[in-house]
Amino acid sequence: MFGADTPLVMDALQIAALATAVGAGSIWIFLRRTKRATSPETKADQSDMDLSKRVEVLERIATDQSVGLADEIEALRDGQTAKLTDKGHA
Repeated sequence: MFGADTPLVMDALQIAALATAVGAGSIWIFLRRTKRATSPETKADQSDMDLSKRVEVLERIATDQSVGLADEIEALRDGQTAKLTDKGHA
């Protein structure tokens, strides 16, 4: 079960987790600054919804690499409010 490569694998997993956390934090800070720059109430509500959708996508990226995920990311980048589907997700 454990071999000579176990410490390397554990280091790689720690680096991947750290990279995911840094990426999610960067997106959160960027969206928060964007929201602050455009502060009408309707835009703030829309930004909160977009932020929660993006966080959901980031969680999926960290746990699953399905083919449909790329389409969902592009839909969020394009600003479409299409409902995200759980293709291939349990």
